[in-house]
Amino acid sequence: MFKKLTTKDLTQIALSTTLLAVASLVIIPIGLVPITLQVVFFLLIPAILGPAKSMMAIGLYMLAGLIGLPVFAGGAGGIGQLLSPSFGYILGAIPVGWFVGKGINRTTTKMHNGLVMMAGVLILYTIGIAYQYTLLNGVLDTPVQLSAILTTNLTVFLPIDILKVVAAAVVYERLKKLSFYKRIDRY
Repeated sequence: MFKKLTTKDLTQIALSTTLLAVASLVIIPIGLVPITLQVVFFLLIPAILGPAKSMMAIGLYMLAGLIGLPVFAGGAGGIGQLLSPSFGYILGAIPVGWFVGKGINRTTTKMHNGLVMMAGVLILYTIGIAYQYTLLNGVLDTPVQLSAILTTNLTVFLPIDILKVVAAAVVYERLKKLSFYKRIDRY
């Protein structure tokens, strides 16, 4: 399933992880889950690198944050982030990496790529909302109705994330025309 990773592959994974860390520093704090640029890179990295390398990059990002490096939103880090209502979105980024990486390739159309990225956001929301609801109600004993979480996510965050899908799709279309993109092994 996985081929042996080359130095070039490891560099691409490390650079992608770094991009995620930098994207998490740009935040707009709104309630329990801040707005960051991470979603753009949760979509763009798998489109460029493919499913396996993107899952490794996102997994490395998550691991770096959990061991205490300040790579999560606003420079947060540490194992305590597991108790953050926004952690489900980071967790959900791994299957999004697989899905988007599998669904997009060099020959797919702009419309196809945008739809795959939008479906990736829906996967991210499903996992993020389920984690948030379970954490708040089952672990932290902070009763919050599912309807309240859904309303907040779908009215506040989804419109912004749709713009992020458009941005990621446009950037991807421009990047795939560049010569360096043709040298990236997608897997």
